[in-house]
Amino acid sequence: MARKYILFIVFLVSLALFTQVSWVKPIVKTIFFFPVKTIKIAVNGTNNFFAFLYHAKMADEENLLLKKENTELKAQNTLYRAKIAQAERLQSYDVSYRTLLCSVVARDPGNWFKTLVIDKGMNDGVMDNMTVFLPHGVVGRTMQTQKTSSSVLLAIDKASNISVLVARSREFGIAEGAGGMISLKFFTRDIQAQEGDEVITSGVGGTFPKGLKIGRIKEIKKNGIVAQAVIEPSVEFNKIEEVFIFIK
Repeated sequence: MARKYILFIVFLVSLALFTQVSWVKPIVKTIFFFPVKTIKIAVNGTNNFFAFLYHAKMADEENLLLKKENTELKAQNTLYRAKIAQAERLQSYDVSYRTLLCSVVARDPGNWFKTLVIDKGMNDGVMDNMTVFLPHGVVGRTMQTQKTSSSVLLAIDKASNISVLVARSREFGIAEGAGGMISLKFFTRDIQAQEGDEVITSGVGGTFPKGLKIGRIKEIKKNGIVAQAVIEPSVEFNKIEEVFIFIK
């Protein structure tokens, strides 16, 4: 079959070269130039395909770069928002006396809400048994002071004892830590204090200055030798991020 095709081609070429038959030359041109055009089209198509792949790869790389930049911008925005929120909190702390601002850097993992660690220590003038507070209430007192850090015993810790005073009735008592709340023990059974009364530091004992908020009386119990009360603290101890220390 191939041999007959070749002979046919030779025959047409001979006619085109040695005769004047008009219809032969167009046929010969078509036979010879059709494969060339076909190859050219195939080559162009291949080039276009590889060009498409190249541009697609470039587009993917650019898209990945944009996603990375977008992620970085989101992270920076989150950081800026956190700093702005911190600045707003600090501006709300209207503290005019000599104090030291500290950041909470750790909490006791075995006693989560009752002790914490701050980023100031002896190098900053901090000593044991200094008052730790926020404008809206007492946080606790310093202990185990190191050169660059200190621990804080929170007012809700069972080891905490603070001399207090009921602001309205002027009755004294001892505020003891009781987990998430504070227990108030009066010195007598007959008291004038009522639920809702504000409890403040009495200034007795030397550690805490007079007049700092402890909380409000939530419940009063008079079924023992002395009256007792449950105090709802003014401070949300599980949300503390910064504290102040009175510097003596």
